[in-house]
Amino acid sequence: MSVVGTACVEEIHRLHRAISDWTTGAIPNTEESFAAFAESFGPEFIIINPNGESEAAATVVPRFRERYCERGGLGFSIRITDEDVRDISGDRALVVYQEHWLHGPEEQSVILSSALMQADLRRPGGIAWLHLHETWLRAPA
Repeated sequence: MSVVGTACVEEIHRLHRAISDWTTGAIPNTEESFAAFAESFGPEFIIINPNGESEAAATVVPRFRERYCERGGLGFSIRITDEDVRDISGDRALVVYQEHWLHGPEEQSVILSSALMQADLRRPGGIAWLHLHETWLRAPA
């Protein structure tokens, strides 16, 4: 795998650890801790969530700020599997992966995601998220 592809896969894991840590309260509620999520996105970032709604980072980031510790005490975690670097062009890569949301040992939902990412040393993981499209493989009950 290329350096860019490897960095993108590592970034997927880093960001989802940050999401899990933020929503469970495993990290302090500080601007520095929140930056691990908030500063990960390119200026034109768009997410198409599993319900088919499209949102820009300007909407996603402030709403996520309010989700601090909303899953605290629930044994919540996110497991990333089936990472597949589908295409690499220069400093960009398209990566497909599965995101498993768990409460304790029980899997609650599974999302199939396609992420377009680009090397950007100004971002926390050295990679900027440009576009993310999510599809339910198993929606929460």
